[in-house]
Amino acid sequence: MYSQLDDLREGIASKERAIARGDIDPASLPQMKQDIEKETERLEQILDSKPIISDKEKDELKKVHKSLGMLIGDSMFSRDDMRNGRADAHEEDRRNRQPCIKISGEMAELCINNGIKPTETKNGIELSRNDASRLWKMAGHTIGEPTNTEYLRKDKRR
Repeated sequence: MYSQLDDLREGIASKERAIARGDIDPASLPQMKQDIEKETERLEQILDSKPIISDKEKDELKKVHKSLGMLIGDSMFSRDDMRNGRADAHEEDRRNRQPCIKISGEMAELCINNGIKPTETKNGIELSRNDASRLWKMAGHTIGEPTNTEYLRKDKRR
């Protein structure tokens, strides 16, 4: 998984290599060193702001990520349905916007803590697929898992 952090690290390393090789004009050298210093400081700020989670919290997030991923995948039309035109665009849009994924109280608390508002319905506490996807992506990003929801779409209809 390639990220903007990797771009920032590579930019710093590239500039340092250019200075070490002597590729930089002596007049531009102070500006280049200042740029490296700023980028290094920015990288440190980003790394310091990333939450440090315990192994127990990481295990809990993995469980949430897995169970929520299964619920999201179940709410999606299969690739086969999409490809053959059996998926209803209106139903797909309704699932994206209206609550259709039932979640537990613990997961609802996690939603609220992350700025996602679950909806209480007659069936229990539910999320729209978009909100569930947001929570799934947050959990995946924190534990280092892929965050593309298309991975959750099933290949064939059951």
